[in-house]
Amino acid sequence: MHMKRNPDTIGTAHEEEQKQLWENLWGRGVSYRWDALSELVLNALLETTGPVRDKKILEAGSGTGKISLRLAMEGAEVTLVDYAQQALEQSRLAFRMKNRTAEFVQADIRSIPAEDNRYDLCWNAGVLEHFSNEEKIRIMQELARITKPGGSIIVLVPYSCCLPYRIGKAYAEQAGSWPYGVEMPVTSLKDPFTAAGLRLIDERGIGFLQSLEFLDFMPGLGLWKEWLRGWYDELDTDEQRHFPGYLLLAHGRKS
Repeated sequence: MHMKRNPDTIGTAHEEEQKQLWENLWGRGVSYRWDALSELVLNALLETTGPVRDKKILEAGSGTGKISLRLAMEGAEVTLVDYAQQALEQSRLAFRMKNRTAEFVQADIRSIPAEDNRYDLCWNAGVLEHFSNEEKIRIMQELARITKPGGSIIVLVPYSCCLPYRIGKAYAEQAGSWPYGVEMPVTSLKDPFTAAGLRLIDERGIGFLQSLEFLDFMPGLGLWKEWLRGWYDELDTDEQRHFPGYLLLAHGRKS
């Protein structure tokens, strides 16, 4: 289980290689099966922003677009932006099958062809960890530009403090089986939000149980994973907060 990824990359030296990785991924087709990670992200968005009906929402680096599709089914007016044309074509088909409409834009999320102050909410998940700090700031400034005053920006990235994720990722990278290219876990997004002129309202880890899926990269840990799942479920809410989840959620607001 893994979030969709934006095709852009961290540095010029890796850019073409990384873009080719994502073009190959979307060329093979993707699953629109709803899963626990998708549910986690959708619920985080809805809990953070409240009702989305009639709100204009943009997903920057949309990949499959399946979460934006669910937002559209909740009554939002959604725009999907992605570098990969094949990803957008698959999203178009998924929206058509559910009889939903959206705007599909092929563009680099560092330069989105949209007017200033257009959207109530701009968001992405599993995107910014592929970029340098300088590029993170550039992206956040672009999202701030197209967000309405008083509007929200929500970013979810793999959290550097999440141990199961870090262990599984490190093992897969050493074994040559990590499929997601250059990916740098994030400790905080405070600096990019601040540099973009956004007020950071909330920043927290979510999704510890989802992080256990990364242990699947390591052979023979199936029983360990199930034991950890049961152990975590038995903790009370206060104790669970001591164990960071897979995703760092950062919520900011434009003044």
